[in-house]
Amino acid sequence: MSIRWITPLLGTSPASGVTETSSISIVDVRDLVDKAGNRADIVREKIEQGVRSLRRGKKTVVCCDYGISRSNAVAVGILARFESIAFAEAVKRVQNSTGEKEIKLEPLLVVRAALGDAECTANSGSRTVLVTGASGFIGRAVVPILESGFEVILPSREELDLEQGSMQLALVASQAHANCVLHLANPRVYTSNIALGKTLAMLKNVIDVCVARDMTLVYLSGWEVFSGYQGSINATEALPYFPKGPYGEGKYLAELLIEHHQKNNHLQCAVIRSGPVYGSGADKPKFIFNFMDKALKNEPIATHLYNNGYPALDLMHVRDLARAIYAVIAKNSEGVIHVGTGVLTTTQDIAGHIKNLLGSTSSISHVSIDASVASIAMNAEKAKALLDWTAEVSLLDGLKELLLDKDAVNGSK
Repeated sequence: MSIRWITPLLGTSPASGVTETSSISIVDVRDLVDKAGNRADIVREKIEQGVRSLRRGKKTVVCCDYGISRSNAVAVGILARFESIAFAEAVKRVQNSTGEKEIKLEPLLVVRAALGDAECTANSGSRTVLVTGASGFIGRAVVPILESGFEVILPSREELDLEQGSMQLALVASQAHANCVLHLANPRVYTSNIALGKTLAMLKNVIDVCVARDMTLVYLSGWEVFSGYQGSINATEALPYFPKGPYGEGKYLAELLIEHHQKNNHLQCAVIRSGPVYGSGADKPKFIFNFMDKALKNEPIATHLYNNGYPALDLMHVRDLARAIYAVIAKNSEGVIHVGTGVLTTTQDIAGHIKNLLGSTSSISHVSIDASVASIAMNAEKAKALLDWTAEVSLLDGLKELLLDKDAVNGSK
C-alpha cells in the first residue's frame, strides 16, 4: 500500500511502506492500540508532532502496522488542529481521501478528547431519538407518533450506512445531541445466512455508539426467537429462546449480544418482541397478499397444513406496534417487553376472513407440509402493567383497512 495523501503534505501509510527522509517526516503510532485504552496525553503528543512537521512545510506521514485505524485516527487530529477545522469535518476528509469508510470508534474518541473537543454524552432531560431504518414499513408508521412527543433525527441511507462501521452514527448522534437510538434498520434481504452476519455487524456498530455516548438503545426483536417450538404457546418474557432459521437465529444472537453489553458495558436497552406485523404500506406477511390476490380473482386459495395443524399467528397491526415503541421510549423502559394481541388466528381462518370481506367465491383448501410449526401468542401482560399498553386494532378491522388500501390491493395482483 502506497502513501494515501489527505492533503498535499499529510498522508497515512503502513510503516513498512515509507522511510523517513529529509523531505518526509514520520509520525509512528504503532505504540498505540486500535481499541480502547490509549491515553489522551500520549495521543496529543502524536498530534502535536504532526502539526509541528506540517508547520515546517514537510510532508508528514502517519504510520501504523497497516496504515488504517490508528494512523487515520491520529491523522484526523492532526488535520483538525493544523487547519483549525471541526472534528467531524476532519473525519469526513480523512475518510474521503483515504477511501476508508470505517475508522475504529475507540481510538477516534481518544483523538477527539486529545483535541479538547470532548464528546457530549447523552443528557437525561428531553428525549432526542435517532431512528435507523426510518424509511421502512415500521419506521414510516412510528416516526409521526414519535414526532408528537420527541425531537426525532432521521438520517438517510446515504448519511448513515451501518454496514460500514460506527463512525457515521457517532458523528450524526453527536451533532444532534441524540440520547436514544431506535434501531429498525435491517439488511434489505434479511432471511439468508449472509444477512444474519450483516444484522449482527449493524447492531454491534449501534451498540458501540450507544455505550460510548451513554445513549439508550431500543431494539425491535420478534416472536421468531421462539420459532423452533412446536404447537401453540403463550409466550412470556421468561420463555427460553428456541429460534429456527437464519432470521430467528439472527434475532436470538442479536439479543445475546445486547445482553452481553448490558452486563459488561452498562448498555441501557429495551428489547421489544412482537408478533408478525401487518398494515398498509407493507408487503408482508406475504401469505395475506397471496390470499388477497386469489380472492380478488375468485381463484382457489391454498393454505398450509402441518403435521401438528394449521399455523396460527398473533398478527399485530403496525399502529399498535408504533404505540408500544412510543410508550417504551416515553417510560424509559429497559429489558425485554412482549407486545401482541395474545390471540392466535390460523391461516385457514385468515383466508376465510379475506374471502368473506371481498365477497369472493374462492374455494379454500390446504397443502400438507411434512413438518411441525410453532404458533406463538405474545403475552403482553408486562407491557400492560408497565406501559399501560394493549393492542387496539382487531384483526378483522385491520384486514378491512388493508383491503381498502388501493395500493395494497393492487400490489397483491
